[in-house]
Amino acid sequence: MGKSRLNREDTTAETTNAENPGNSSPTKTQDGEANANPAFSGDAASLAKVLEEIREFRKDTKEQLNDIKSEITSVNQKIAEAEVRIEKVEDRAQNMEQVLNKVQLLDQEGRSRQENLRIYNVPERAEGSTTIDFVEKLLRDTLEIDPATALDIERTHRALAPRPTGDRQDKPRSIIVKFLHYRAKEEILRKAWEKKKVFLNERQIYFDQDYPQAVLQKRKEYAEAKRVLKQKNIRFHTPFPAKLRVFYEDETRLYETAEEATTDMKDRGLPVSVITPKESLAEQLFRTAWETAGGPTRRGTGEEREKNIKERLRTFRRQTTPFS
Repeated sequence: MGKSRLNREDTTAETTNAENPGNSSPTKTQDGEANANPAFSGDAASLAKVLEEIREFRKDTKEQLNDIKSEITSVNQKIAEAEVRIEKVEDRAQNMEQVLNKVQLLDQEGRSRQENLRIYNVPERAEGSTTIDFVEKLLRDTLEIDPATALDIERTHRALAPRPTGDRQDKPRSIIVKFLHYRAKEEILRKAWEKKKVFLNERQIYFDQDYPQAVLQKRKEYAEAKRVLKQKNIRFHTPFPAKLRVFYEDETRLYETAEEATTDMKDRGLPVSVITPKESLAEQLFRTAWETAGGPTRRGTGEEREKNIKERLRTFRRQTTPFS
């Protein structure tokens, strides 16, 4: 009976060991884990090395990104500067175009007046009903022109301004005379200037070219200098378009502007006020060439500049696309 119980316990133990082989030899399991530790240590070292490489990669990437940002900032700055310079060039081109248009119009107007002359200080209504007959008789009588010489006057009229009234009645409008030929006009002016003083009914009258209004305005700027020169009996004349030639005792000077003339005359001890005239067209052209250099610019934000540049590039591509 005792023997039979021992046999059953052995059978139960074997069955248990068969079902749980892991529990059958705890000593072997501990030895296996001990043998696995070197491989685990190697994996950890490799992982640490990979992490270190990742850190270095991130560091290098960050440095490269910083460099890229710096380059982008530099490029944006250069683009902004280029945009400002482009705006200056555009402004310059626009200003030059405006001034050159004025110069061209002034030149065309001057050429259209080449056959004209003006007679100043003729009393109002002295011409009667027929201005052309009055002017022809005036020229022949005052300048002693041979009756057989054809004057070739095309038309005449008073300057297109309101008739003076009140205190201005002693300043009559000039008479404009248009000749058929340029040489006829020049001959009349030559005779008038040679005679120097021409009178109509004991009233002195004056002959001159028919200048455009802009040229007349520039010539009027010499009025102060002319007044002083006349007082001092210093001979002078005013070449076209708006210059002043003065014949001093020791030399002859040609002045380009009223400011230059009055400044030099004042340095010579003449009692004249220095005149600061308005800008000439040439001076406007020179000033507006880089007028915006010190002025405000329309730089805007980075996005606005980028959008602006892209739009200009698109426009440029459309304009420069060759025909198919």
